Amino acid sequence: MQNADLDVSEDGLTSLANDLDEMQRHLERQTRTMDEVVDKIAAGWQGPTATAYRSLHRGVAEDAVRIRQVMVLLETAMRASRDGFTEQELDTLGRIRRMQEGEDVSAAARALTVPDPAPATHAKGPTSRILSI
Repeated sequence: MQNADLDVSEDGLTSLANDLDEMQRHLERQTRTMDEVVDKIAAGWQGPTATAYRSLHRGVAEDAVRIRQVMVLLETAMRASRDGFTEQELDTLGRIRRMQEGEDVSAAARALTVPDPAPATHAKGPTSRILSI
């Protein structure tokens, strides 16, 4: 590596940390919006397709939680590195990382998504005679 002593201004690090913070909020908003759209699309679905679709969406929400974890760590590192890392700041980053490893990603993803809608109760509607064959 030619330039091992990277010199970045305090303002640059602060700006990057602020951008990471905003990106975390944006990711959460987008995940919630996506969940609302998924719920509208899947509201009438039942059976394996609905289950598979919801499962896929939960996986996306879990990925969003993992991405958020990385951004939190990066933001904290940017803010801590403005004046150079101290042993205490390195310990803080380690504690954050350990807390993230202990986070229940599935539970955090469920918190990002709205609950599964109750199955629609369908009134007895028209039926096809093909069902009686």
